[in-house]
Amino acid sequence: MQPSKLLATAVVAAAALAATAVSGARTLPVQAKIAFASNRSGDTEIYVVNPDGSGVRRLTHSPRFDSPSEWSSDRTRLLFYSQRLHSGGVWVMNADGTGQRNLTKNPAHNGAGRGWSPDGKQIVFDSDRDGNNQVYVMNADGSHVRRLTQNPAANYAAAWSPDGKTIAFVSERDGHTEIYAMKPDGSSQRSLTSGPGIRSEPEWSPDGKTLAFVGGTKHAPSIYVMSADGSGLRKLLEDSTYIGGFSWSPDGKKIAFASGRDQPAGELYVMNADGSGLKRLTNNTFGDNDPVW
Repeated sequence: MQPSKLLATAVVAAAALAATAVSGARTLPVQAKIAFASNRSGDTEIYVVNPDGSGVRRLTHSPRFDSPSEWSSDRTRLLFYSQRLHSGGVWVMNADGTGQRNLTKNPAHNGAGRGWSPDGKQIVFDSDRDGNNQVYVMNADGSHVRRLTQNPAANYAAAWSPDGKTIAFVSERDGHTEIYAMKPDGSSQRSLTSGPGIRSEPEWSPDGKTLAFVGGTKHAPSIYVMSADGSGLRKLLEDSTYIGGFSWSPDGKKIAFASGRDQPAGELYVMNADGSGLKRLTNNTFGDNDPVW
């Protein structure tokens, strides 16, 4: 290659890297696979599927409940929840299903939220090891567990922001199920939502500007979005058939979710981030839930 072409290539590459650094958003292709939980094999296992509904492949083969939690930022590892050893624990595996390993070797119930830190070095999760559900953080290998919330009410379903500066979580401390936020060291805990009803399962958009969550009532839940500061609340689904699990696409333009609108046990769907363009991905008589894009 001629020197002038080499220089031009270097300039373009540098500009692309700079743009990525400024935006802070993931730049992975939208075709990244969606992991999900399904009981199509008789018990609940983890599968992956392409965003167009093709290429379904099974990743786990255990006699107990398994469900995906979150892909690592480089897509090489999948955090998941499993009941195969005790009441529930945080596990990790390679993207192809190999190397499955338990991280929370504790007899308490340990639940995995949207748990990876952006640099992949830490995992946030909830556990009742100290009496009731609280939010904890540990190193990615399961070591150095630290408790972040100290509250007599339940705290759970934690999700790390893409810039690494904030952890969103669910708390019942004010008598309602609300979305809270805190710094990664557990300080500056503050409420983002308030009022009757449920607000749970917070998940950050890839650019960190928006939080999606499950809201409404216990018998009529739906998916909502709001700005990261709690303002601009908006409902995305106009029906009450949401039944479990949703996830942003890596480019933030779509949301995958599970619904019972066509099959009571649950199927996977994809919609645009504004709630339009609904598309069904799975079609069978079994339950497909908890998508993780």
